[in-house]
Amino acid sequence: MRKTTLFFAVAVICTMTACSGTSSQPQLTFDSISVDKKVALAADTNSPAYDMKVNVKYVKEASEEVSNSVNNAITAKIFNFHNTDIRTAVDSFVNERIGNYTTKIAKLYKADSRDIDKKPIYEYATEIKTRTEDGKKGVINYFIDMYNYEGGAHPLSQMLVLNFDKVTGKTLTLEDILVPGYKTRLNEILQKALMKKAACKDINELHDKGYLFSMEMYPSNNFILGKDAVVFVYNQYEIAPYALGRIDLTVDYETLKPLMKSEK
Repeated sequence: MRKTTLFFAVAVICTMTACSGTSSQPQLTFDSISVDKKVALAADTNSPAYDMKVNVKYVKEASEEVSNSVNNAITAKIFNFHNTDIRTAVDSFVNERIGNYTTKIAKLYKADSRDIDKKPIYEYATEIKTRTEDGKKGVINYFIDMYNYEGGAHPLSQMLVLNFDKVTGKTLTLEDILVPGYKTRLNEILQKALMKKAACKDINELHDKGYLFSMEMYPSNNFILGKDAVVFVYNQYEIAPYALGRIDLTVDYETLKPLMKSEK
């Protein structure tokens, strides 16, 4: 009876501590920093304003090395700040944008304030939203959706992606997952995927529709290491005109298998 009881106790302990070794590995836990403010450009009631919304997820409850690796990559990707505390990076970004709006842009608006037709060009907006998803085994995908309008002909929207190793926090690049010399073959695969997506038979038809008009196909460094495939993300203007929007090219792992490094 004692042996049975002892065996049951050990089994419970093994279940709770994940004797298999999979769930006991460090996982990335995220929290978020949010900013939501609207700042008027002038004192009058009809003043245009800057609508600023920021929500940035960051790693907490991990080792300092892992947290720094992930959070530094996030601040560099979103704000182009390097080795900066993420809260400081968010505050600096918001203060710089709004400060420029209420000083330099305010002076321009003062000269145009009587022209009601010009008011829309002073209505600024920035929105940054981030989210995470489980991707390929051992990888977490970090998505950054960015919208920005600063008085131009149209707003600019883009999606940026980071792929983090769940254990080390390392940002994974194409060079980390694909064998050396992968670009030539991958370009062929991507161009074929683009032709299928755009319903084109050849490169000439792609050009006619505005794709790759002044460039050759290339593998985007902005990609998603998904569960079943790699999605290469091309934002507006990157391989096609603004009107064609963002272009996502999906390549399944079976197609990429000859180009992928073997997993240890």
